[in-house]
Amino acid sequence: MSPPQQPVEELPEWTKGGEFPPVSRNIPLHGKDPASGKEQLWVGRVVWQARTVKEITMAVYGPFGRKMSTGESVFDALLKIRVELEDREQHDPPWKVLVKGSRRDVWHVGHKVSVFPGDRAEVLVPGEKATESVDVLAMLGPDDTPKFGLVEHQMANCMEYFRRFEPEFGAGGVL
Repeated sequence: MSPPQQPVEELPEWTKGGEFPPVSRNIPLHGKDPASGKEQLWVGRVVWQARTVKEITMAVYGPFGRKMSTGESVFDALLKIRVELEDREQHDPPWKVLVKGSRRDVWHVGHKVSVFPGDRAEVLVPGEKATESVDVLAMLGPDDTPKFGLVEHQMANCMEYFRRFEPEFGAGGVL
């Protein structure tokens, strides 16, 4: 049986009249069914649109409704939405967005492999040079699933990565 699909208008009203075309993709979500209280897999939807050449507006639709944010990149906008979905005071257990941009070893560094709109992010292995990138919104594959991490895990990995390459990173190691 396939996971329940969340109804969402094909192109939401907020994308109308934008200078750049919106992008809409299905994404896998894992969380608690509001009706039964059972944890399960859902098919959600993400819609994003470049508003300017430096800003993305994004919405993620799921059983929790619509969560929106703006960011400097697709990765950044998704990260802000994930912070909200992973907040245990709002959602217990936290909602998981099961995309490659949610791997604990992935972060959008910026200029290295993905300039604006930042829909690709680097795989950061502490102590190694970043040579690989992933599509931020691509579904986690079987090899990626064990690499899933909450935002806090991603941030810790990113800090460790930069600490190894730049000893002065993070206020001289204070952070």
